[in-house]
Amino acid sequence: MTTANLTLQSPSPPSVLRAAGAGARHITPVVMGLVPLGIAIGVAAAASPLDDAVGWATGPILFSGASQLTAIELLGAHAGAVTVLLSVLVLNARFVLYSAALAPLLSDQPAWFRALGPYFLVDPVVATVSDPAIRADGGTWWRWHFLGAASTLWVTWLVAIAAGLVLGPSVDPAWGLDLAAPLCLTAILGRRLRDRVNSVAAAAGAAAALLAFVAPSGAAVLAATVAGTAAAASMSQSTR
Repeated sequence: MTTANLTLQSPSPPSVLRAAGAGARHITPVVMGLVPLGIAIGVAAAASPLDDAVGWATGPILFSGASQLTAIELLGAHAGAVTVLLSVLVLNARFVLYSAALAPLLSDQPAWFRALGPYFLVDPVVATVSDPAIRADGGTWWRWHFLGAASTLWVTWLVAIAAGLVLGPSVDPAWGLDLAAPLCLTAILGRRLRDRVNSVAAAAGAAAALLAFVAPSGAAVLAATVAGTAAAASMSQSTR
């Protein structure tokens, strides 16, 4: 089914709740894997010179683990606004690709959702809502499934950061941070490696990240995203 076939009929409350509930259920395994990273970011914010409220506010403002951690570290080191902004932009460059990939689906949605939806286009949400089976259920179902998944992640993420801030004084600032991020990525990737295209894309992204490991902060993430996207596109074309 193509995007043009998606229908936007007015949903009934029960169907909205079913779609949102399905989104929440589908993203829950990934969210559970992200909780340690959210707590670790809260611990890092508590250990930084920043006010706790400022550290927590990086959650709803940036809504991206890597960007939040970078912003906390740079702001805590009294880096200039331009340095912080450029670092965050490099880390978040992959979201441009996510937006392009989901643009056909978003274009058929109501104006309020086209304005709100892009805020939630982070890795776990994109991985959850890009399943072709969900798209085939129609535009209205997809929209509320998206919001159910996104709101579940958003609330849990902010609560996890708050928990890390509370625990901060009694926890080593380096607790779990180096291990939490890879575990979270594994949780996101694990449920997607079901076919050759996704497996090749993951392998290409991992190889590019390793090659770019010595590059400036954020470059490895961007290189991995570009390489993985290119590999997936190439594989998709070759299998048609």
